[in-house]
Amino acid sequence: MSWTPNETQAQLDDEAAWLYGAIFAGVGYGAILVLFAICSYTLWGRIRTRSTRTRSSVYLFIYASISFSLVSVMYLINSRITQLSFINNRGFPGGPAAYDEDVFYVPLSMAGSVSYVLASWWTDLLMLWRCTVIYQDCEALTKVATVGLSCLVFLASVVLSVLWLIQISSPSSSPYQDAAMRINFTVPFFAVGTMVNIIVTIMIVGRLLYYRHSVAGAFGPRMSLYTSLTAILVESASIYTASSLFLIIPFAAGSSFANAPLQIIQEAEVVASLLIIYRVLQGKTWSNEVIAEITNGRSSSPPLQSPHGISVLSEMRFGQGPRETLVSTSIRASECAV
Repeated sequence: MSWTPNETQAQLDDEAAWLYGAIFAGVGYGAILVLFAICSYTLWGRIRTRSTRTRSSVYLFIYASISFSLVSVMYLINSRITQLSFINNRGFPGGPAAYDEDVFYVPLSMAGSVSYVLASWWTDLLMLWRCTVIYQDCEALTKVATVGLSCLVFLASVVLSVLWLIQISSPSSSPYQDAAMRINFTVPFFAVGTMVNIIVTIMIVGRLLYYRHSVAGAFGPRMSLYTSLTAILVESASIYTASSLFLIIPFAAGSSFANAPLQIIQEAEVVASLLIIYRVLQGKTWSNEVIAEITNGRSSSPPLQSPHGISVLSEMRFGQGPRETLVSTSIRASECAV
């Protein structure tokens, strides 16, 4: 005897994708919870101590707290809507997936959509900041062209996200169709948001590969802190970019598979931003001091690790030949330098 509900295979596929997305969203939220606990504990410990308190520590603590709050709101709302879809309103015409699509305009669902949009802006701003730091030693024209292009695309994403929120706030509209405004802003919204990620990712990866090629021989193993594959992937928030493509491609193709990444995209972007903060706290991320050192000189000695960052050792040479004297100097690259 079959207990399959009286629904088409397409409807069942939609429901399966929604349910898988809800399950994996829980996995992503667990990762966020662990990362936030580590970052907030470390940052709060430094903020409470006057000798280690910096403005950067305060800013990063506020940033991480807001990111965690937004993703928590989104996760709780998604969990509640999943319950309403698969349990409370299981008999809705078309099944749970149809119910999810039909309730985007209700206050509960709108709160989740707003938190998602705000988290997207928040993550994009972090990426623009990292892009500015990494390109700070470029010529003024190059810096304005690269960062300016990213900012323009970001502003376009903000405008489209506002139009998207207006669209889904109407009872006659959803992310999949729009009868009120006659224009579906969903694909443009996700496409431009993905474009922001791709542009910034390419810019950051390209610059880091340039640094790797230019200075790896001069700085030796020290550069592995900043130019390893892990460093490049984290600095460029590649997790967020890959997740965006994972969503926009099946969504534009009209595949029900898009229902799964639609629920985990916010977790992916917050994980990406917290990983950057985590590397900052470890003293392994690109900072003004690191780039200034690469631009202005060479380091021949390995760095000294400390609880508060990396002490970069360099050598000053006085005299020539047998009378040459070496004096080691230490420049501490703060873990929260920006």
